[in-house]
Amino acid sequence: MVIKIGWGFGMGELVTNPRKAKDVAVILYEKFNSEEGIFGHNIMPEDLQPRWGSDLSASIIERGSYEHLMFITLVVSIDYQRDADQLWEAGRKTFEDERTRWLFFPTELVRRDFPEVVGAMKVHKLAKKPQKDAGIWSRVSRSLHEFHDSSPQSIVEKCGRDAWKIFSLKFDSKFKGRFPYLSGDKIFPLWIRMLHDNAGVELKSLDRIPIPVDVHVARATFTTGCLIGEYRGTIAKIFPRIDEAWRKAIELVRHPRLTYRLQLDEPLWHLSRHGCTFREGSICPKRRACPVREFCVKGVADVSAEWVEVKAGEASEETSLSDFMLGEQE
Repeated sequence: MVIKIGWGFGMGELVTNPRKAKDVAVILYEKFNSEEGIFGHNIMPEDLQPRWGSDLSASIIERGSYEHLMFITLVVSIDYQRDADQLWEAGRKTFEDERTRWLFFPTELVRRDFPEVVGAMKVHKLAKKPQKDAGIWSRVSRSLHEFHDSSPQSIVEKCGRDAWKIFSLKFDSKFKGRFPYLSGDKIFPLWIRMLHDNAGVELKSLDRIPIPVDVHVARATFTTGCLIGEYRGTIAKIFPRIDEAWRKAIELVRHPRLTYRLQLDEPLWHLSRHGCTFREGSICPKRRACPVREFCVKGVADVSAEWVEVKAGEASEETSLSDFMLGEQE
């Protein structure tokens, strides 16, 4: 499939490669879910739960509890243009500090003035842009309080634990106004994945949810050659194309556990964060340790939050790994 996209000074082409993406998907999924991990990593910044206090002897909040759901929901709502490690660490410190823990409880937050929210979010550097971040945090908290019994669980239950029905809320103008940024193209599917993966919320229709496209998912999609060609522009413009590459890949995968593309979010993030980020032009210093080095493309694949510039071709020698991964069960 060829997708033509304007270069600005001409025309470029992006081409998806579902069969390559299928092999890349299986390898990354297997590596990420092994002790080896990807470049030795398989822990996401949001995986660590806060404690009931800053002392290491304090107990960790229960997985899937009300506090855990609020922690995930509010912190991810300001997950834009942020270093993920710093953001989630700041979130944990803010929860663990009794002076600022009230930020995570809508029934308490609605009693506070906005300047108090701004001040509390500054204590542990939870807010990068104090006014804007506090505004998002407050709006989400107040909307939960006013329309959903102060709990994200209410949204889940009203939608019958159906991930697609939850995701479809983002197309409702009232919902988008009540939940700014959280209902965005990147953050909303990310939140749905976290509800399932991190909080253990059982959801159906997960196979219909698009992959959350951020800098790392976009970069890994290009550097592995699952989407090649030429493109110059923003990530947002090609969200659907990146998601399509992995949707088509999953359609070809025959794996007992890898069944929907949201499962590729974390492996792709780790591949880019700990590998492809260090690439300069066609040179990748992490190549020797990369589990998908056979697919590494030639050319330029520069991806940042503000701009994407890709001039990438096929790998020098493409090798199908179907025969010695798990095999295809046609």
